Formats: sequence, structure tokens, C-alpha cells
Amino acid sequence: MTILLIVLALLIIGGSGLILYTTVIQPNRIHAQATSTAGAKVTETVHTNATGTAQAAATVQAVANVTTTVQAQATIKASATATALEAIYTQAISGAPVLDDALSHQGLNQWEEDNKAGGGGCAFTAGSYHASMLQAGFFSPCHAPATSFSDFAFQVQMNILKGDRGGIIFRSDGSTKYYLLRIDQSGIYDLFLYVDTTGGNARSLLSGSTSIIHRGLNQTNTLTVIARGSNIYVYINQQYVANVNDDTYSSGEIAVFAEDYTKPTEVAFSNAQVWKL
Repeated sequence: MTILLIVLALLIIGGSGLILYTTVIQPNRIHAQATSTAGAKVTETVHTNATGTAQAAATVQAVANVTTTVQAQATIKASATATALEAIYTQAISGAPVLDDALSHQGLNQWEEDNKAGGGGCAFTAGSYHASMLQAGFFSPCHAPATSFSDFAFQVQMNILKGDRGGIIFRSDGSTKYYLLRIDQSGIYDLFLYVDTTGGNARSLLSGSTSIIHRGLNQTNTLTVIARGSNIYVYINQQYVANVNDDTYSSGEIAVFAEDYTKPTEVAFSNAQVWKL
């Protein structure tokens, strides 16, 4: 009987221990392990996220730095280019001009004085040289046949009194072959290469619009073309506008013109100057 009681007591104690282990100790251990693992994963995630955020921030900063550097370099390059182009103009007109004509009256340059077939013509009027054209779709060139220039800067002031367009001609053979620089009162400029009087074979070399041009009627604009070899630079009101490379013509006369695009046009010119380069 004593032995049986001892055995029964041991079974009760063992069962109670097993129940305690399975219901309390083991679940607590599993929970502690799970909590520890979750904490480790959370720590790892936070570290990973922090690292990713830092890397992303570093990438954004690197891109910003590169962009700033590229923009700064582009600005420096553009500034250097603009300075060089302005220097071309400054150097070209720095010496004494070989032609300096107020265009107030006829002189040694023998500017044309005539009437054109389409109406209008070339004449000295009221202290300036006037080119006019009355027939729509035509222009009136007014040459200085006593001139001939190869590498040069040609500058003149022009004022559209009425109508549409005007400009200058250079490296002309006096008839059908020349370069023609044109502006109109809306601010558009063009440079053409002419090879005949019909205009059918005229080729556009440059074209655009610029706020540099003083728009409207009775506005004075200073046109300058610098031709050195095949390089042709266009300046309006002492500011660079455009340039092109063309070697079709190397020398010739200078001229001015008025163009009737939609209505009768008259343009007054003054202060023509040429510098040899």
C-alpha cells in the first residue's frame, strides 16, 4: 500500500510538471523567441530602410550636383561664345572705315539715282537715301557701283517709312548675283543668296525673328554684315543675330533696297560705313 501511494504521488507530480511545461513554460519560450526574431527583423528592416533612404538621398544629391555643374558649364560656354561673337563685331569696326557716307547727298560712291520699272526707285530725299517700290512682289535695289569689297564689315542705318521690308545687298555683281539681308517691320530677318533677277533660284541661308529689331514704321535699325571669306555674320543694332558659312561669292558691290511685299514701300537709309578686314 505504501509503495502504491508513492507511485501515485510521483505520477501526479510528473503530470503536473508536464502540464506546467506545455501550458506555461513552452508557450512563454516560443513567444519570447518569436518576439526576439520579430524584433531582429524590425531592426533589420529599419536599418535597411534607413540605408535605402540614405542611398536615395545621396543619389538625388549626386544628380543635383551633376545637373548644377552641367548648367554652370553650359552658362560659361554660352557666355564665352557670346563674348567671342561680340568681339568679332567690336574688332571689325574698331579701325577707320574706308567708306563713310552719311547718304545725305550724292558723292564719290555714285549711288544709283533712277526710277524702277515697277514704280519707285532710288533717290536722295530730305537728307537721306531713299529706296522705294510700288509694285507688290518686287524689290528695288539701289547699288553703289563705284564700290567693290571682299572681306569687310558693312553697316548702315535704315528706317521703313511706309510699307513692308528693306535691307542691304553685298558682294553683288551689280545685276543678278549677290547676298541680300532683309528685315521687316514685324521683327523678321532673312539672308538670301540670289543667282538671278527672277528670284526663282534664290536660296535662304538664314531666317528668323528677333526682339532686337525695332518693330513698326519710322523705327531706326542699324544693319551690319561682316563677311570674312566664307563666314558671314549678321548683327542688328550692334547685337549678334546669326551667322552662316557660304562661299558662293567672294567680292562685289554694296547696295540697299526696299521691298513691296503687300503694299508700296519706302525705306530711308543713312550713315553707310564699310571697314576692310
